[in-house]
Amino acid sequence: MKNIYRWGGVLLFLLLVAVTWFFVKQPDGKAVPASVFYVPNASDGTISVVDYERGKTVDTIQLGTDQASHGIALSLDQKTLYAGTGFDGKTLVAIDTKTKKKIKELAFDEGVHGIDISPDGQNLYVSLNPGLGKTGGKLAIVDMANLNLISLIETGEGPAHVAVTADGSQVWTANVNDDTISVVDAISAKVIKTIAVGDVPNEVAVMPDSRYAFAANVESNSVSVIDMKSMQVIKNIEAGDAPHGVTVSPDAKELWVSNNKSNDVTVISTDNFRVLATISTGSYANHVGFTPDGVWAFVSNRQSNDIVKINREERNVVAKIPVGSEPHEISLEDIIVPVQPSDVTASDASPDSAVQEESLGLAQITVQRLQATDLGSDPNLSEIKVGDFQQNDIYGISLTAHTGDISNLLNEKSINLQDINGNNLSLSRLVSVSNDSHHPFYLAWFPKQEQASQVVMKIDGSDGKSVSLSWSE
Repeated sequence: MKNIYRWGGVLLFLLLVAVTWFFVKQPDGKAVPASVFYVPNASDGTISVVDYERGKTVDTIQLGTDQASHGIALSLDQKTLYAGTGFDGKTLVAIDTKTKKKIKELAFDEGVHGIDISPDGQNLYVSLNPGLGKTGGKLAIVDMANLNLISLIETGEGPAHVAVTADGSQVWTANVNDDTISVVDAISAKVIKTIAVGDVPNEVAVMPDSRYAFAANVESNSVSVIDMKSMQVIKNIEAGDAPHGVTVSPDAKELWVSNNKSNDVTVISTDNFRVLATISTGSYANHVGFTPDGVWAFVSNRQSNDIVKINREERNVVAKIPVGSEPHEISLEDIIVPVQPSDVTASDASPDSAVQEESLGLAQITVQRLQATDLGSDPNLSEIKVGDFQQNDIYGISLTAHTGDISNLLNEKSINLQDINGNNLSLSRLVSVSNDSHHPFYLAWFPKQEQASQVVMKIDGSDGKSVSLSWSE
């Protein structure tokens, strides 16, 4: 009989451990699953807490206002939720995810719209919108620890949603009132580029490797593809009717665009920009978020007041989850997995490639061995004449950095070329075509070599960093 009691006690203890492991007990007595995301319901001032594994709403957070901001962000440790009170309260609110209570609040003069978080979990980026069709708009940089305002930056007119690059160096805002994207340097807190896109860009998404950014243009029925190095629009992709939200999948292979008026999601390849699928959702598809493993996608539907759960591989809706009134951004959108630097060096690149890339300290360097056929395709090459190639080997050297001034990183003594036998080739001429602080461009002339394809270029930066790039057919 004692053994029976003893084993009964052991089983009871294990049962209690199992229950504790699966659930987090809240002060109000509710057992809340660990895997949740958050969705602000813009027109009723609430936030829905959704268990994405079980596919159901498990709690509702009251903001105490009639509105909620369209954006939302979750701290890296998932202990603090950041939301706004829209044009009603005009405040940014920090909420304890365990108690569901406000712990801090920061007031602004304009409505809080978009919210994103820096990859290091130190700062928040908050777009302040004066209202549709009104002039003005700013991006606020806020210290997360104390919810103190660090900087206030004037962007384009009516900034909506915000995206931060994986390295934290840039913040991109979509400006609905002047059809532009503002690119903000996160260190200097200054706008470094304003890019014209389609009509009423509501949201911008950036790729983890900072190759492309994508702007969803509500009234152009398109997505603008932006080369993040040149900061130029290189393509416009036709999406559904009134594309409103745009998100890159965790593996960076797909772009998902939620279309308000056609009530669906357009799935686009980030490799060739072709449309892969169109998936019907609910009424007024608003925003998209992925689970960290990329298996499930979730779409908020503004008019049907629900979230749909989509099997990404099968492209079908597996559940509809009722939430509050006018759900907007999904907190899963903030998860951007940085792409690890490649182990492939410039000398490992394709032997017949004329273009080589490498990192020079904090700058990305691209060197192209130019040919006469390159002339006319790039205004930066206007310094070169066709006859110059008869006696010279000419290289275009481009530097790119997201922060700091690198316009003086190179000079005549920085660039050295060696032939196949290891002999140094003297630089004949170096022209600074562009002295832009973040994107300087140079043209370098060297004496013509019969075996010019078999050379090694060494570039020494003024910061003490150096890099070698080789060509060998």
